[in-house]
Amino acid sequence: MKIARAFLFTLLAATAMTTGCAAPSPDPLATPLELTFDVTILKGEKVPFRTQAWLQPGKMILFPDGTLLADFGPSVNTRVRPGVARVLYQRQVFEMWDVAKKLGFADPALSNYSANPYLVEAQPNEIVYVMTFAQNNDRWTFVNRFEGTGEPDPASEVWVKIMTQAAFATDLVVDADLPIRYDFGPDPYAWFKPPVK
Repeated sequence: MKIARAFLFTLLAATAMTTGCAAPSPDPLATPLELTFDVTILKGEKVPFRTQAWLQPGKMILFPDGTLLADFGPSVNTRVRPGVARVLYQRQVFEMWDVAKKLGFADPALSNYSANPYLVEAQPNEIVYVMTFAQNNDRWTFVNRFEGTGEPDPASEVWVKIMTQAAFATDLVVDADLPIRYDFGPDPYAWFKPPVK
């Protein structure tokens, strides 16, 4: 009986040691915890005026903790570090990652740009989307160019729209630069003027 107990104890100890020391293999479909999304919209100086927020110069950076930095305007370039626009819930960050996977941006092997993304510039008649993704220690970039009067490829358009909406970016108004003119009725000084002959 003592021999049987000793054998059972040894077998259980050996089983615990072999299974307890093995590290679990990572799930390839699991959402990584260290995610960073960076989108820069560059616009050439000869591109005609367009009102959509996702076609205006802008920079958005989403950090792993959900902090979203954003800035829009003609002075924005790839090197700008915007201010905080809002903070997203982790659930929202993971949902955005799921969209990036469906659009084909989550695979580093599919990236189309290997140089320094901070050196990208737009030609006078084009709009450029610089989309950088970081997962844990990996970093990859997509650079998509299109004519200023045209439309971007569907995947880039969807991703940039999602980022601009997350940053609460609004479309521009066509007559935003026109002065506001108020109608105060007839000329109050008309009775001072000589009558028209």
